[in-house]
Amino acid sequence: MTGPGRSEAVAVVLPGESGAIAGLAGPWRFDEPAAAVLAEASEVIGRDLADWWCDPLAMADPVAADLEVVVTGVAAVRSLAALGLRPHVLAGHGVGEYGALVAAGALRLDQVVELVHWRADLLNLSPRPSFAGMAAVIGAGAESVARMLVAESGSSGTLTIACIDGPRQIVLAGTREELTRARRAVAVAGLDMVRLPGRAACHGPLVAPVVPHLSTALARLDWSEPDVAVLPNADPTPTRDPERLATCLQAHLTSPVQWQATSQALVDSGATAVLEIGSVPVLGPLIRQVHPTLPVALVSGPHLPFPVDLPEPALASPVPTRGET
Repeated sequence: MTGPGRSEAVAVVLPGESGAIAGLAGPWRFDEPAAAVLAEASEVIGRDLADWWCDPLAMADPVAADLEVVVTGVAAVRSLAALGLRPHVLAGHGVGEYGALVAAGALRLDQVVELVHWRADLLNLSPRPSFAGMAAVIGAGAESVARMLVAESGSSGTLTIACIDGPRQIVLAGTREELTRARRAVAVAGLDMVRLPGRAACHGPLVAPVVPHLSTALARLDWSEPDVAVLPNADPTPTRDPERLATCLQAHLTSPVQWQATSQALVDSGATAVLEIGSVPVLGPLIRQVHPTLPVALVSGPHLPFPVDLPEPALASPVPTRGET
C-alpha cells in the first residue's frame, strides 16, 4: 500500500449519514473479506443490502442510509485488515460510531445491524423533518455564532449544537422555525447555513422520546474488549474499555458529536495519517481544518487510497423525505 502506509500509525474514520450515497458498497462486493460482511448483514435483514443501496431513492429511507454507512464501513476495514493494515485508532461520526465499534471488535456485526435498523425506525418517534431537523453553519467563527444563537433561544427553546465538526462547521438541531430564524442571523453574520434534508434532529432534546427505547436495546448488547482503541463521539478520548464505550454509546443520541475534538485526539493519540472510508470526502476535510498538514486519504473501494485536497467537506445528504422540502 502506498500513501498512508503500514509503517505509519494510520487512523481510520467512518462517516455517518452524510456519507450515504447510492452504490457506496458496490466497489466492495467482489472483495472477499468485504463481501463476507455484506452477506452477513444481508442475512440479518433478509434482503440483498448492496442491491437495495444501489437505488438512489433508497437513500431517502433513514434505515437504508444508516445501514449503508455502518455496514460498508465495517466491510472496508475488514478488507484493509486482510491487506495487513491494522488501524492505530478508529472513530465514526454520528451513526458511523456503531460501525467503528464493530470494526474495532467491541460489538458483533449482527447485533449492531439489528440495532441500527431499529434505531432508524425509533427516530420516527421524534419530530419529523417537516417540523424539525439539522442545519450546518459554515464559515470562520461558526462556533461562536452558533453558541450565540443557542443562547438567544433561551431555556424554553430546543435549538442546540448537535455537532462541533470543526473550526468552520457547526451543526445545529432544532425546530423548523428555530432553524429559519437562525438562518437569518447566520446570514447577517456573513456565514452560510445549509439545511441537511431528511434528518431527524439528533444529538439534542428533540430526540429525547427515543432514548428510553434505545437504552433498553443498548443494554442488551454483548460487549468485548476491542482490538483497536475507539474515539467515542460523546467523549473523544481513545479507549478499549468496554464499559466506557458502552456508557458513551448510551449518551450518543442526545450528546453533541465532538468531531473537532476527535480530530485533535487522533493526532494526540499518535496517528500520523488518516484513512476515510467513503465515496466522497466528508470527514477528511474536517480533520484538515484542525490539522492542515496531516496526510488524509479517501478509500472508496479495495484499491489504493487517494489524497483528500478539498478545503471543505462534501455535505452529502439523502434526498428530502418524510415531508421535508
